[in-house]
Amino acid sequence: MKNIKSIAFLLLLTSFSASAQNEMDALRYSFSEPGGTARFSSMGGAFGALGGDFSSLSINPAGLGVFRSSEITITPSLGYQASETKFLGQMEDEMKYNFDLNNIGVVFSIPTSAKTGEGGWQFVNLAFGMNRHTNFNNRWVASGFNNTSSLMTSFLEQARREGSVENLNDFNTGLAWDTYLLDMDDGVFFVDMPDGQVSQRMTVNNSGYIREFVASVGANYNDIFYIGASVGLPSVSYSFKSIFEETDTRNVSSYFKSLTYTDNFSTSGTGFNFKFGGIIRIQNYVRLGATIHTPTFFNLTDKYDTSIRSDLNLDPESYPDYTDAAKFAQSPKGEFKYELNTPLKAIGSLGLLFGTTGLISLDYEYIDYTKARLRSDDYSFSDENTAIKQSLNAQHNIRLGGEVRINPLFLRAGYGLYSSPYQEGINDGKRNILSAGIGIRERYYSLDFSYSYGFYSEDYALYTIEDPLTPLPVAQRDFSSNVFRITLAWRF
Repeated sequence: MKNIKSIAFLLLLTSFSASAQNEMDALRYSFSEPGGTARFSSMGGAFGALGGDFSSLSINPAGLGVFRSSEITITPSLGYQASETKFLGQMEDEMKYNFDLNNIGVVFSIPTSAKTGEGGWQFVNLAFGMNRHTNFNNRWVASGFNNTSSLMTSFLEQARREGSVENLNDFNTGLAWDTYLLDMDDGVFFVDMPDGQVSQRMTVNNSGYIREFVASVGANYNDIFYIGASVGLPSVSYSFKSIFEETDTRNVSSYFKSLTYTDNFSTSGTGFNFKFGGIIRIQNYVRLGATIHTPTFFNLTDKYDTSIRSDLNLDPESYPDYTDAAKFAQSPKGEFKYELNTPLKAIGSLGLLFGTTGLISLDYEYIDYTKARLRSDDYSFSDENTAIKQSLNAQHNIRLGGEVRINPLFLRAGYGLYSSPYQEGINDGKRNILSAGIGIRERYYSLDFSYSYGFYSEDYALYTIEDPLTPLPVAQRDFSSNVFRITLAWRF
């Protein structure tokens, strides 16, 4: 496998390449930001004690028991993600748009033999469909002048650990050797400009999603107690491409002009989980909900490759083999299969319903990321699982939503707070999501619109430096997302 050392818990970020399986992969595919219908999103996803919406099946499947008619829903969305990055005193901003299908599903409501109002089981309902939860789409750029280190500083440290040309890594130091960026004198590796004095620019393009297909059953006992269970079949699609450039813009070196290091990485796979929940109506206006989500058991495949292009001013007589062809080197195509078990999740919910006037709902969600585990028959993941326990944290999430009916419209608003999944003092990573929406509900159809705005900050080290006296090249990144959703539902 491609074994690239991660930063020792300072920033919880991988080394320059994203192609190693580590604590950040475990977090990336364990974290879930609930998505689905426009009504669900506009109320911050706080549906654990409410139900009656297809998206609630991915939160508390007992909400399926609330349905009293069959329904089909579909939710397309349009989003754009913006980023602001500060690196070495310089600011950059970027933006990326994407169009998605956030939800599609069908609910079959089946009345029992008991007559409504006589007590007993009122409905047994079935549902099938898809909710899209996590959006990986973003693009960011970091650029600045580095007067303390270069990418080759990191490669030089790694090459000296590897010890010989035969042991160089096919995905980084080996490419640097093939393109003459890394050389050897009297058996000792060296590079030009190890102390920096170069202009650096890194462009990163991320894309993908976690999409969950659900099959659920729910039941309604006397309009007082609702139970439900779901089988979730999440699928992961994630891709990462980075282009890192260094240039001697101040003509410090007689040899080095520039380099470009490109890293392509993707993950795909599927998993399964189970969800069990209940909702109880204490009084006409109070509902309590509780849910347990089992770990998701993923089977994932990483694919990756890298390349380097160099531009050096070398004497043709001393380096006759440094031709145009020698300026570019491509790695092999790497592939690695592994398993990820995400942590168990527990949700407690409170709903206050004010007749036909409106409602308020609150969800509390607990998930301990230190329990995530990477596994493989070909690799122990001992160091990576230790990193998960030492660098990640338990997360406490709050989702709050409200709805007011002003005939013929429903006005909605919501807020989600996702605490940092990192150990205190290491990184930020706290996420905030604000949302609002409007809807119309008639007997046989409903039409809903929503807008959500989310923002968070995270640091990222462009590459690793072991020398404690050399500052890490850290980019401070601020992300924001804007998503518009529209849901059309038909009841039958």
